Amino acid sequence: MSDEPVIERRSKGFTLVELLVVIAIIAVLIGLLLPAVQSAREAARRSSCSNKLKQLGLAMHSYLSARKSFPSNRFHPNAGTAWQNWDCMGANYQLLPFMEQQEVFDRVNLDGSAGAMYTVIRSRVDVFVCPSDIGPGSNNWGPSNYGWSTGSSPHTSGNANRSNANGFIHTEGRGNNNPSRTEINNAWPGFTESQFADGLSKVLMGSELICGSGADVGNVPRNIAIGVSDVFSTVANRNFPTQAEVNAMGSALEGAGTWRGNGGQQWGWYGHASAAINTTVPPNWSSPSGGSGTPGLAYDHPWGVFPPRSRHPGAVNAIFADGAVATITNSIQLLTFQRLGHRSDGNAAGL
Repeated sequence: MSDEPVIERRSKGFTLVELLVVIAIIAVLIGLLLPAVQSAREAARRSSCSNKLKQLGLAMHSYLSARKSFPSNRFHPNAGTAWQNWDCMGANYQLLPFMEQQEVFDRVNLDGSAGAMYTVIRSRVDVFVCPSDIGPGSNNWGPSNYGWSTGSSPHTSGNANRSNANGFIHTEGRGNNNPSRTEINNAWPGFTESQFADGLSKVLMGSELICGSGADVGNVPRNIAIGVSDVFSTVANRNFPTQAEVNAMGSALEGAGTWRGNGGQQWGWYGHASAAINTTVPPNWSSPSGGSGTPGLAYDHPWGVFPPRSRHPGAVNAIFADGAVATITNSIQLLTFQRLGHRSDGNAAGL
């Protein structure tokens, strides 16, 4: 009988239990890492979005230096051209030469057809696109993720004229387009620096928009509610609607039966939800944007609320009239936000 020790040989592979443990550890690590990766990606997208706002602000100030006023948000075709009254463009079109987009600017023929104009302003121009807005509708027409502020009142469209628009920009037209324009000038001037009594650093220039769903259906937060009861024009102080009045606006909009899914599109058009916002209610308001009227485009009727909206968690990027970019949280106080929108209320609110 041999006295040599018995040597047990063990397989070099993993047991099933060991393999399951390793898989579980990897799954836990992925679960921990994925939110951090997603957060880092959103931080990069948000930074890119902020840089685009800065670029737009620089273009605004280049325009101011060249023309001695900021642009208005309504630009008509040349005299003798037969477009409909709503066939016009906004400040973004006028800014194109000031941000290395002369080629796009030159493609609009102000003596040509309105249809050709829409082809241009529905094309994609990357400076108007926030990379965080990748939802449904963001690739329809000409994505428009930035809007210029008409101020704290619920005046919209041509109703946000030189008298009623208390914010950075107005949307007053200059003469009719149909049957043909006789007015030589394409637009009224925008506001001059001296009209910002609160100071450029205390007045909101613009902020973010998100694209609609692309479909005219349902109570989708990024869609536009239209044809609702007119609770917007009856507020006691249109410059500063109270919380109770804002709540009434929200109730009316939440009960809307008609919707448009084409907001945040047509960067070159002048209307609210296309290239304009107001500060009547805070950013990313829980109720839908919208108002009275039954417009065919995004929104071109006299009354409504169109706050900034973004896909950044809890906040929007914004730019002030002096060109400074900032973050405004959803929790900002109602009156503070309204005052940021008003250029000359005598109470220069700050963040």
